Amino acid sequence: MCDHHNNRETIQQDNFSLEERVVQLEREILLLSEQSDACKEVRAQLEAIIKAFEGYIYVCSPDLSIEFMNERLIQRTGSYPIGEKCYKALHDRDTMCPWCINDRVLAGETVRWEVLSPKDNRHYFVINTPIHHPDGSVSKMAMIRDITQRKTIEQERERLISELEAKNSDLKVLNFAVSHDLRGPLITIKGLMKWVERDANEGNFERLQKTIERINLSATRMEQLIDDLLKLSRVGSMHGVVEELSVAEIAAEVVDLLAGKIAERGVTVNIDKSIPSIQGERNRLLTILQNLIENAVKYMGDQQLPSIDVGCKIENESRIFFVRDNGLGLDPSNTNKIFGLFVKVDSSTEGSGIGLAILKRIIEEDGGRIWVESEGIGKGSAFYFTFDDKFEQDTPNDAEAPSVFR
Repeated sequence: MCDHHNNRETIQQDNFSLEERVVQLEREILLLSEQSDACKEVRAQLEAIIKAFEGYIYVCSPDLSIEFMNERLIQRTGSYPIGEKCYKALHDRDTMCPWCINDRVLAGETVRWEVLSPKDNRHYFVINTPIHHPDGSVSKMAMIRDITQRKTIEQERERLISELEAKNSDLKVLNFAVSHDLRGPLITIKGLMKWVERDANEGNFERLQKTIERINLSATRMEQLIDDLLKLSRVGSMHGVVEELSVAEIAAEVVDLLAGKIAERGVTVNIDKSIPSIQGERNRLLTILQNLIENAVKYMGDQQLPSIDVGCKIENESRIFFVRDNGLGLDPSNTNKIFGLFVKVDSSTEGSGIGLAILKRIIEEDGGRIWVESEGIGKGSAFYFTFDDKFEQDTPNDAEAPSVFR
């Protein structure tokens, strides 16, 4: 009887333990279900984020094998190369990229950089960051965004700031011109008017005529200064038709325009007939060449065999045009100063000293630059200028084609 009772208690205890176990398993199943639902929700959110990301994403393993690519990158590369090395899939290389930072990322570092892709000439911002997996392994994830628009805005802002600073600098010089260079002739005229009054009262008409001539010279000087300042102020607003221009033909036209001055000084002008043509505005190019050739004639000095060469050379895919002479030359330390307002190599020559400043403004408006080189006084000068264009070169073959982002 006693044994039977004990067996019954044992069975009840076993049933109780089984019920507890069932309840515990139910709780665990419910928890796993909740966790699974949470995982599904997180996964859905992650997929939505990846899909909405306006850029490219890829993940690669420690051995540089592609583990994942988002749809945008798949469309860009034209394939989904799971298991392929990232340097092959993205950069069409047979060996690891020299700029690879995989080791740094796997060590826990987040690396950011900007890159300009030669394939499409666009700017990209890249974030390389580690992904830690539950099993302890680490992968590298790269997120790539096109920031070309932002870079363009930044560059335009910098250009405008630079342009504003240059204009502010010009305004200071113009203020000096108005207060000094224009005031000088005015003071002269004002003083000479007293002489006119005196000479008229005394009936000294010979001296009166000379005084009037001096007044006319001062007035002409003022008129020239005002005209040159107006030319400088109008550079940015004077735009004509862009067309294909023969630099050699326009240079020859300039020589015809300056034939009198050139003949008077006995200068020989050599124009290279093979100078390449450019796309530009005729009047602006004519102004550039006319000023440079006229300057070369003006500052020829007492050279026995004066000559001017007009030509072009090609360096780093850019056309560099030049007007070179064997005249007075320049102190190399002054080559950057002569493009300033009212700067003259020889103060005894005619002109206001604004011509080269106008040329600099015209050329920079067209995206080019101008500079001068000289070995020293008496050794001639060479003025070089470029426009915003590139010389056509052979396109690279397929083996040299740029990669996806570099």
